[in-house]
Amino acid sequence: MTVPHLNEHHARILREIFAHPAARNLEWPDVLGLMEHLGSVQQRHDGKYQIQIGTAQTIIERPHHKDVELTELLRLRTFLKQAGYDAAGSQPSPGQSGTSSGSRTVVAIDHHRARFFELATDGVHLVERDHLEPVDPHGFERHLEHRKEADYKGERVPEADEYYERIAQRLKGAGTILLAGDATGKSSAMRYLEHHLQEKHVDIWHHVVGTENVDLSSVTLPRLQELNERYKQTS
Repeated sequence: MTVPHLNEHHARILREIFAHPAARNLEWPDVLGLMEHLGSVQQRHDGKYQIQIGTAQTIIERPHHKDVELTELLRLRTFLKQAGYDAAGSQPSPGQSGTSSGSRTVVAIDHHRARFFELATDGVHLVERDHLEPVDPHGFERHLEHRKEADYKGERVPEADEYYERIAQRLKGAGTILLAGDATGKSSAMRYLEHHLQEKHVDIWHHVVGTENVDLSSVTLPRLQELNERYKQTS
């Protein structure tokens, strides 16, 4: 598939979609124009928009105001990665996906962030590719809503699936997957992700070769590299 040429305006919108921290003033017409340039956009009967770029598809809602809302922006970011695009507008060669089916992805996850490490071009060393954060990383909204905390008898209040669903979407098309995080107790984000994949994305779960208990507050890249080497024979 030929990669469409990006003019200066489209290139800027693409960079802002991938910006960290997330852009807060991306206007809907600009984003819609970029999607139409890269692929096709069709408005459905329910008012939502179906977007297709190559074989990747997603559905988003038109914002109530002129700016794209954060949840939809994050959905677009994940979708563009699936389609093979990054902030620079590059895309893999025909017949390749954004993530090689023979690759290894190491996910270091806690309740505040999920970091994705993949093999560098030398096929040996890990490099951090990107990361995802929950919309409410510090749990302020959960604390304000209380969400009937008494019903959980001292356990951590269950989190919304949104965070884990975006992680699952990021892992689509991955080769083998290694999960790393705090595995202690029911409050473990790694355990939440395990259960989410087992219940809703069995196809992705089948690619998980192992889970490792690590302290992410002090974990280093060499340590993740060491963990990855343990599973080298399961690629």
